[in-house]
Amino acid sequence: MRIRLQLPFATVALPPAALAGSIRAYITKDTMGSPRKGEGLNRYPASVYCGVAWFLEGSSERVEPGLPLPHTLPDTLVLGPQTRPWVTRNPGPVRTFGVVFYPQAFHRLTGLDISSLVDGLLPAQDVLPPDWLALCEQVRLAPDDTARMALVEAFVARHAHALQPSAPSVRATAARWLHELQLHASAQGLGGSLRSLERHARIWAGQSLRRLGWLSRAETTLVQARQRSEASGQAPRWQDVALDAGYADQSHLCREAQRVTGESPAELARRVQSEDESYWLYRLWT
Repeated sequence: MRIRLQLPFATVALPPAALAGSIRAYITKDTMGSPRKGEGLNRYPASVYCGVAWFLEGSSERVEPGLPLPHTLPDTLVLGPQTRPWVTRNPGPVRTFGVVFYPQAFHRLTGLDISSLVDGLLPAQDVLPPDWLALCEQVRLAPDDTARMALVEAFVARHAHALQPSAPSVRATAARWLHELQLHASAQGLGGSLRSLERHARIWAGQSLRRLGWLSRAETTLVQARQRSEASGQAPRWQDVALDAGYADQSHLCREAQRVTGESPAELARRVQSEDESYWLYRLWT
């Protein structure tokens, strides 16, 4: 049985354990039959992950302070690792399906240099190889999300020989993936040369090991703090959270949280608990 976390209009679903080292999660959103609230905004954090997203109905625009006009996103979209938080807007109701990959797995499945995808929201037809484009069309034509997940999983399983062996775990995290990337580099004889390791890390994951490290730690820390807060019914003590996670102090945690989410940990927690629908992904990403 597939593990799912749900809101009335959105779902995060986890892959089977055997593929949890490759596929991080599926994200779906369906507002076709829902009354709209707010401005149709969607807020996303900086991230180490890659992904493919399908707009099955409706459309989306990227909203940036530096853009004079919103940038309409492609119907089938390849997302690279994002170095800063970002925002989109749905002008009307949408139905979407997306799959999130660990970047090293995406590199080995597609052959793409992940550094070329950083901060990218790119048309699939401009980026992906032919077998992936065929998969994208099959996913778009599938009757429902269950069938779409089955198509993606069958495709990844067929290409399993291209992937780094990974201990199956439905509790895969960015921190665990980063550790596996370092082990993979050592197994290939790259651990003795920092320069070589950094070069390969950028090809596999798009970013420096240092940046991957703080992105991974921030994600893990904020997710775990929310889980503990929900379990206890009490607001996190951010000073304790920071020290437990290895930050120098609470200010250090706040700086890194703002780089990832655009908000301090306390303000992010407040917004996630509010009725602001633009933070829907943060509510699900636990």
